[in-house]
Amino acid sequence: MAWAGPIPKFPAMRHLVAMTISVLAGAGPALAHPHVWIDTGIEVILNERNEATGVRVSWTYDDLYSLYVVGDMGLDPDWDGKLTPEEVARLAGFDMNWDPGFPGDTYALLGEAPLGLSRPRDWTASYGEGKITTTHLRVFDAPVPVDEVPLIVQAYDPGYYVAYSIPIPPVVTGGVGCRAQTFVPDLDAAEQELLAALSEYTPDVDLEAEFPAVGAKFAEEVRVTCTGS
Repeated sequence: MAWAGPIPKFPAMRHLVAMTISVLAGAGPALAHPHVWIDTGIEVILNERNEATGVRVSWTYDDLYSLYVVGDMGLDPDWDGKLTPEEVARLAGFDMNWDPGFPGDTYALLGEAPLGLSRPRDWTASYGEGKITTTHLRVFDAPVPVDEVPLIVQAYDPGYYVAYSIPIPPVVTGGVGCRAQTFVPDLDAAEQELLAALSEYTPDVDLEAEFPAVGAKFAEEVRVTCTGS
């Protein structure tokens, strides 16, 4: 399952992916994924009634992918690591042209019940220390009451083309008596499930097109609860 986000629009990145696969193929198909790494920031926005109204997501792309995007877009031609205001304006939104139905690799649940999120809006972009960082806002279909039942925000790509982590402490904006915590899955167990899924494929299967949907097993998540005091 290929990532339905922005990466395929960049020819240079497709070339990089092809080279990466060819280098890693000898080490086994599991190592051919993921191709891109993103550090994710989560800000949950609540109103005065402790209802979540939206989530602002930040993505900081790995150095290599950032380099290829900047080069492919013709930004920073002097390679001084800085973008002009005009170049920043061109960069903003480069990863927001989502395919129809793409869930944005951000999933929200109240307890175990999935919640609807809008398409991205109010996006920004910046470039520093060799990495691109973008942000975007997604709004809930309706305000979500948050109490002891956690509001859960997960970051993952179902096809594991992209590896998301949440190293940045989550933020709660608004609300009363609310806190956010990050939880990390059992990565050893997730890796074993990936290997088990791959073992069922025959050698003639194109793993780039048919990679098992194991991304949720690797998902890190933020849980928000409110006590109201």
